[in-house]
Amino acid sequence: MLLQTNHGVLEWDGTGTIRVQYDASPRLGERSIPVEALRAVEVSADLRFELREHADPLLSVTGGSFASIYHFEVADLAAAKRLASEIRIARARRAVPETPAPRWLVATPPAADALEGKDATVAVAQGLLMFAYPRSATRRKKADGNPRSVPLTDILDVEWAARAGRHAGFVRVGTAQTPLDRPKPKHDPAAVRVTPEGELDALFFAARLLTRVQP
Repeated sequence: MLLQTNHGVLEWDGTGTIRVQYDASPRLGERSIPVEALRAVEVSADLRFELREHADPLLSVTGGSFASIYHFEVADLAAAKRLASEIRIARARRAVPETPAPRWLVATPPAADALEGKDATVAVAQGLLMFAYPRSATRRKKADGNPRSVPLTDILDVEWAARAGRHAGFVRVGTAQTPLDRPKPKHDPAAVRVTPEGELDALFFAARLLTRVQP
């Protein structure tokens, strides 16, 4: 079953997989969503997929703020309701719980192993996350060494944030040694600020990194 949406074409195979071709956001490409990744399917003014926690790394690194990629505006609400009904039946047959997923169920978009930001370059190599800071970085940012490495096994979480007003977007990681009261990303050794045009690259990098530290 095919359904045209504001994001592009949504295709349901009738058994257990939904494919979305994100024509309106080409960088997202085609994403495959198994019914096991879904917590609920709702239809009101639009069609909405609610994903289980820990199903999609893009949602996890953004704290859910990227959920709009699963909100589909459709012209044919009757078709959307039929589709939602079929997906709910497939979930029920497979006894999909609403609890967090035991593993990642939606693949990340392709991402490089390195990210160049405004005040650091980060790269994944040989089981480490390497930070290299330019001369312009603050002293507090370089206080733990330059370059600085963090074992991937020490990383507990990965966070991505978009630009907010005058504050740049950023990617940052947390470990057991991360203080509860974190410094601003400008001064945080475990953060890299990104330019507006580099935010999607940063998001994909962060999501890919998350899947490496949380299988």
